[in-house]
Amino acid sequence: MGILSASQTFVGLCLLLRPRLSLAEDFLVGYGNRPYVPICGNSCLQAFKPYLLNCSDLEAAKKPFDPLSPATAPSCYAKDTPFLTSVAWCVNTKCAADDAGISELEEWWEKTVTGSRLPPPKWTYSVALDNVDPRPPAYQLSIKDSNLSRTSVVVETTYQSHWNGMTALYDEYSAESKYGIILFVIAVGLPIVLSFLRFSPFIETIFDRLKIYLARPLLPHPIPFLGTPPLLLPTLYLLLFTALNILLTALSIQPRQPNAFFPTLYKEVINSILVRTGAFSFVLLPILTLFSARNNPLLWASNWSHTTFMVLHRWVGRLFMVHVVVHSILALRIYSFFENTDWWYWGVVGTVLTVAMVLGGGVYVRESAYQVFLATHVVLAVLVIVGGWYHLLGWYAYLGRRIERGNTLGYEIWLYFAVGVWVFDRAVRVGRMLVVGGRRAKVTELEGSEYLRVDVPGVRWGAEPGRHVFVHFPTVRWWLPWENHPFSVVPTCVLRGRSESGSPGDEEKNGATAVTRAVLPRDSGAGVTLFIRKAKGMTAHLKAQDGLLTFLDGPYKSCGSTRDILRCDRVLLIAGGIGITGVLPWAHSGHWNVKLAWSVREGASTLVDAVDLSGVLIKEIKVGSRFNIAELLAEEESAGWCRVGVVVCGPRGLCDDARSAVAVAGKRRKTLFELQTDVFSW
Repeated sequence: MGILSASQTFVGLCLLLRPRLSLAEDFLVGYGNRPYVPICGNSCLQAFKPYLLNCSDLEAAKKPFDPLSPATAPSCYAKDTPFLTSVAWCVNTKCAADDAGISELEEWWEKTVTGSRLPPPKWTYSVALDNVDPRPPAYQLSIKDSNLSRTSVVVETTYQSHWNGMTALYDEYSAESKYGIILFVIAVGLPIVLSFLRFSPFIETIFDRLKIYLARPLLPHPIPFLGTPPLLLPTLYLLLFTALNILLTALSIQPRQPNAFFPTLYKEVINSILVRTGAFSFVLLPILTLFSARNNPLLWASNWSHTTFMVLHRWVGRLFMVHVVVHSILALRIYSFFENTDWWYWGVVGTVLTVAMVLGGGVYVRESAYQVFLATHVVLAVLVIVGGWYHLLGWYAYLGRRIERGNTLGYEIWLYFAVGVWVFDRAVRVGRMLVVGGRRAKVTELEGSEYLRVDVPGVRWGAEPGRHVFVHFPTVRWWLPWENHPFSVVPTCVLRGRSESGSPGDEEKNGATAVTRAVLPRDSGAGVTLFIRKAKGMTAHLKAQDGLLTFLDGPYKSCGSTRDILRCDRVLLIAGGIGITGVLPWAHSGHWNVKLAWSVREGASTLVDAVDLSGVLIKEIKVGSRFNIAELLAEEESAGWCRVGVVVCGPRGLCDDARSAVAVAGKRRKTLFELQTDVFSW
């Protein structure tokens, strides 16, 4: 019941994104859109359409069938008496059992019987039926007939094959709509449900025991070309979602033979899988745009982090690619005779670009040329949506359907929704930057070091921990106007000091630097101060200057809910290098019992000297070596704390070590550990 009501709500939401809302056909099939109803009437119509009429174009009839230039034009159908009376008699006899009302039949007749709304038929359905003489018609058509020159009775086997074909197609399209909505509702609803379940005392107790397993990846090492595997909870989510995709692709396929559209059972089943994988490809598009959005409503409705949703975005994108590729392979199998049509070309374009977009978004590409990846990824995504749009337009045209007429099968709704999510996210980003306004930052080179200090004055965002901001320097590399970088948000009252860049890899092991974090100096008033170590990319172009144009997009949550950490008896902060800026707001969050463990690489004493830690009572700093995280956790256990919150910010190696150590310590069940990590990665 919940899924059904949610699906109705979803359909209404999608329609809000559409330019036209006047017709029932704007809905998905089965949700207001009934493309083949009355099936009895459409079966009669299709059974008579192959016959040549007195006004048909005989020369066109000798050529291969072209739906855009048929041998019999709508104007011919509209005025041909034998055609109108034969169809009317068939409808009268076949639709009696379907309990179709006369008003429904009249409306269908006016819109459908000629194959076009203009010109209208010369007679209404009732008038055409009155002109049937004799009743029943004297002539019985046979499969050998090719012309329709008098009122005739339909060939029963021909009618039945069309009825079977349309019933099967209607059932298939309805199933696609229902299952597509189920996929969407589960994809976006499961994070919310799981987040709210945690507030139940019974569920919370169970979840506390499961955290030691959910806080670490399913596989301990990175996967080649795919990067670090997701944590166990997102992995279970992805396994469930993938299994659901496979199940719903095969569920409720109900072939009907004999079938006017598919002469064999094999082709009919292949077609069902083909159209369902194509439909699910469209369903996944708004999910992909939603998961990748900085302003994803699920970030507010659940306690899942943006990092988690980006991991889901990548893996759901791979599932999207599988749907597209399977759809294309099956189309080659049974529809290769359409290979010269425009909509086939657009399908090929969409498939090739989808594969390029997904494979071109691998971890190696992101790490080696992130800005190039980002630009090409967005361009390819736009082209995939455009390709899908024109693929639909051409296919609809082949079926005699037009979006402007509102008589489609509803697949374009998913495209509207995907574009709507993307536009919403970009609009909110721009809105956030406009609220803060353009700022003039001061860039200072720290003498004797490779660090830069960037002061952005006049920003007051408070001291809430676990937040970051995206910073734009549009004049630094003007040829990359989209370039922006994330920085941790630390209030002015917390730090006076300076910071360096973070690393997408393991900073303490190899010194690679690309991602920076922000600090707010104690002595600079309201504002954000960034300390950046010069490296390749944008940071190499930053020089000492006053008045550097700066835009701030944020702040955003870096992690899930802070509630679980702040309710602990003890908060242990573990930072690696520049990760200090990600954990310091926790030290000033008002919690009474905080310990800081900060390790930096050799030669980073400038960073240590720059950061004021006088407000942190319990702290330990190591230069040139790392902490043994297992020993840190053992100390907390021996102190007798019941619940310890562990916040880790630093390179991936540090965060992976922390997850493993927390998982091992949690199995001893002496102390319950709450873990949050903020890892430097692309």
